[in-house]
Amino acid sequence: MPTILKGALVLPDRILNGTITVVDGRIARIEEGFPDRGEGETFDFRGKYLLPGLIEVHGHMREPGLEYKEDIAHGTRAGLAGGYTTILDMPNTRPPTTTAGRVDEQIQRYAARSYCDFAINMGVSREEIDELRAVDPDKITGVKIFAAGHQSAPTTIPHLSDLARIFAILGERGLMAIVHAENQELIDYFLHHYRDIAGRHDPAAWGEVRNLSVVLTSVLEMISLAKYFGVKLYLLHLSTPEEFAAVDFGRRIGVEVYGEVTTAHLAFSSADYARYGNLINIAPALRSPEAQDQLWQLLRAGKIDTVVTDHAPHTLAEKQKASVWEVASGMPGLQEAIPVLVSNWIQRFGRETLEEGLIRIAQVTSGNIARIFGFEQKGALAVGKDADIVVIDTERTWRVRKEDLYTKNQWSVYEGLELLGRPLATFLRGQLVYHNGQIIGEPQGQRLKRRAA
Repeated sequence: MPTILKGALVLPDRILNGTITVVDGRIARIEEGFPDRGEGETFDFRGKYLLPGLIEVHGHMREPGLEYKEDIAHGTRAGLAGGYTTILDMPNTRPPTTTAGRVDEQIQRYAARSYCDFAINMGVSREEIDELRAVDPDKITGVKIFAAGHQSAPTTIPHLSDLARIFAILGERGLMAIVHAENQELIDYFLHHYRDIAGRHDPAAWGEVRNLSVVLTSVLEMISLAKYFGVKLYLLHLSTPEEFAAVDFGRRIGVEVYGEVTTAHLAFSSADYARYGNLINIAPALRSPEAQDQLWQLLRAGKIDTVVTDHAPHTLAEKQKASVWEVASGMPGLQEAIPVLVSNWIQRFGRETLEEGLIRIAQVTSGNIARIFGFEQKGALAVGKDADIVVIDTERTWRVRKEDLYTKNQWSVYEGLELLGRPLATFLRGQLVYHNGQIIGEPQGQRLKRRAA
């Protein structure tokens, strides 16, 4: 029996007041208007917007080894509540997902407990580079590379010689490089200057250390390696307009390269340290209000490929350290993502541009990600696609409260803010899995397999 959904449909090129018919988990028909054929279960969302289910590239679910921060069950429920129907798992766990065997183990963890569909981003460590030859390419999206991080961590690959060896294997095997691009040598240099010599421990010192030169040099190095070894390159959490100019340069010299930005970099700037302190500490660092404004203009112009949350939960105790150098970097954000994007878009560009914004938001949070990662069964309200759908309310204000949150530690830097666009309902492959603040049913996430267009 079909399922019928009615409302304002956010299609790839327009918004249509219409009806979606779902059969066997996929979109079977899209039509203008609201015909009543008396068939199947009907959900009437007229007056609300229906977008394709969101895809999170940065699924830091913290399993195994860091479950006190987050876990698969809590994190993927937070995903559904935020309109995310697909989560790509990040490998910086304990132990990290840096071997073929651990990839298999991670697939089994998600298969048993994930409320969202999922896929696995493999990692790489300095001592296990040859594992990239052993893994089944069909089991992973690509390989997450930390060009910077904790200098002593085995998954930090600061030396270009090691990075070249990794890119050579990726090129041979047709695997995508998914890169956290910061220059570790420059971080160490600036850290010595600002922390050890200048004695800075304030939140803003983080941005002085992890400045433009740190990210831009690394982005250009990754583009150079991708060009030489013929590797598809996905650059994580770019934070400056200069990095997106570098992405444009990479494309002009023949590199298949993509760049993302996070909701945190769009929502906050370095000016917000005065209010939020280390709660908004993330890597790469927040930028100036002027740079943030330029990111929004690039987003509106279609110059940013994807927007993600980089959902990276920590406990409040790990965020509330006196010295910025002791703070855990990152924060949760799956449930707040769409409201943050919708509210900030309206604030910057005006309520009259809302539908323009919704089309762009659907593109960068779903459509482009599905295309880049090869999951063409996802990403759009279109006939033949999985019926992954999120319904949002752009009229009613949501005051963010910790009791509304499904993330394990139940805190949000957005707590107390009034936002528009909170998800009202989420459908995963045609099944209603979230409605009015409540998760419905048991975990039914499936591992995604690439399906080309």
